[in-house]
Amino acid sequence: MTASLRAQWVSCASNDSPAELLEQCKRLCQVIVCNSRSALTAISSTKPDIIVFEFDNPVAEQLHLLQSVKRLHPSVPILMITSTHSEDLAVWAFRARVWNYLVKPVPLRELKSNLEQLAKISKRRETVGRQIERPGAMMPLASNEQAPGHTEKAVMQRIIENLRRDHTTRLSVSQLARECGMSRFSFSRLFRSSFGCSCREYVMRLRIDTACKLLEAPHPSVTHVAIAAGFTDASYFARLFRRHISKSPIEYAQVASAKLSPRGTVARQDSTAWRSKIA
Repeated sequence: MTASLRAQWVSCASNDSPAELLEQCKRLCQVIVCNSRSALTAISSTKPDIIVFEFDNPVAEQLHLLQSVKRLHPSVPILMITSTHSEDLAVWAFRARVWNYLVKPVPLRELKSNLEQLAKISKRRETVGRQIERPGAMMPLASNEQAPGHTEKAVMQRIIENLRRDHTTRLSVSQLARECGMSRFSFSRLFRSSFGCSCREYVMRLRIDTACKLLEAPHPSVTHVAIAAGFTDASYFARLFRRHISKSPIEYAQVASAKLSPRGTVARQDSTAWRSKIA
């Protein structure tokens, strides 16, 4: 699927930087390599389907070059690969409208998945003519095109509010990413850098917390609690609950029911300690 994809590889990395990623890309698609000094000329000449910027430690001049390329070739997706990562750099990349932001080392499977998605976008663009491409996997728009308050921080805060409200229902990470205007890879990376865990882990913590509250009610049914908390399998829920609370759901419910005994304090302490993880 990716064999016909034409990629312009702009190397902003040092000469002694490992070339493994570039060689992997060459095995998957057609690659033309240039350095940062000749990037503008090379891209205008080759008219690639995608542009890959490889960085070690991006400096202002190199980032300005990426912005210039995006301004001159707005319909061509840009894949940004960097050795240095920070939340500020990731946010900058999203605002610059790079198609995806990857941090080395990049697994071959992840690189291949990105190229396959880009090949699909390239085919669609060929059928409708070259136009500004804004597929579901695109990053957020540049800051001057965003509505007031539509920053990455505001987006992630809205996602957290939605997760807290809907965590007992079926949730799709891919759908959440599309709602943010990001690829799944970028959404997952930004979520982890913002909250210290994956989106799935966060949802699981919310569900366990909900289960704790439900188990504190009189005479709870473990099966009903599991379903109400968002789990589809009561046995899986019981195993997961024990792993994180160090008690089975039944044991937790028994301790919670003994409110007048010293053991009641233990149940409340268990629940409070768990809830502090998702505060």
